[in-house]
Amino acid sequence: MSNMKKPYEKLLDEQERLYQDAVTKQQQGETNVRFGRPWVSASRIAEQYYCEQKVELHQQLGEIETEEKQRGTDAHEELTEEAIETSRAELFERIYSDQLTVAQEMLVMSRFRDLVLLGQVDAVVFRHGQALMLFEFKFSRSKIPYNGYHVQAKVYGKILEGMGLDVSNLHYVIAVIPPASRNESTLFSTIVDAALTNGPNQARLNVGPAHVYVYPYRSHDAERDIDWALDYWRSNREAIPTRNPNKCKSCEYRNSCKVKAEVSAR
Repeated sequence: MSNMKKPYEKLLDEQERLYQDAVTKQQQGETNVRFGRPWVSASRIAEQYYCEQKVELHQQLGEIETEEKQRGTDAHEELTEEAIETSRAELFERIYSDQLTVAQEMLVMSRFRDLVLLGQVDAVVFRHGQALMLFEFKFSRSKIPYNGYHVQAKVYGKILEGMGLDVSNLHYVIAVIPPASRNESTLFSTIVDAALTNGPNQARLNVGPAHVYVYPYRSHDAERDIDWALDYWRSNREAIPTRNPNKCKSCEYRNSCKVKAEVSAR
């Protein structure tokens, strides 16, 4: 009988080793990530493109809860209410099967250069170990797919690539949903079905109240975005604040921000 592990078993082992190695390095004070973090999360990298100073204040002062954040959290939970919980081993086995598998709230991590990247993807569609579509859901009154949305999706794509999964045909989908529509129970499946049916041939879809955008994943674009962000986490430079004073006005850290006045005076 062969002792060779199946692809999904190898991936499962690699993910566990990477996680344990990152945690051990942090505990031993050997991490090279700013603030002694064991890894850099995809969401933090996306936030750097909004305002890096805000990211730094978050690390220094901790999370400040706001109504908007809570609404976003609640909306994501409602979006995944119909998901069937499964073990990580079973999920990874399905990823390599010939069945189309939609993984929701999937925790992913991989090494990128000298650091570890980690994230929780809203949804990814797999078949035969190939990542076909990656979904990023945003709840906003604005229908614009902001740059940070793109960055976050591309970081997830790079993590999947670093895990050894096939991303040669990967597209990422940004679905911008009005907050008032968050309770529509079938919206998640409707968006996924529409994107699989019409994308990647159609770059923009209107799915009920949602504005859905489909883009090809390009590895070199993701690397460019990540490299800029990781210079901060390697302590190669200080935080770069936004130049948009309107962002400062709505920032929950504005009372603790030393550069807010400088931005407003420009």
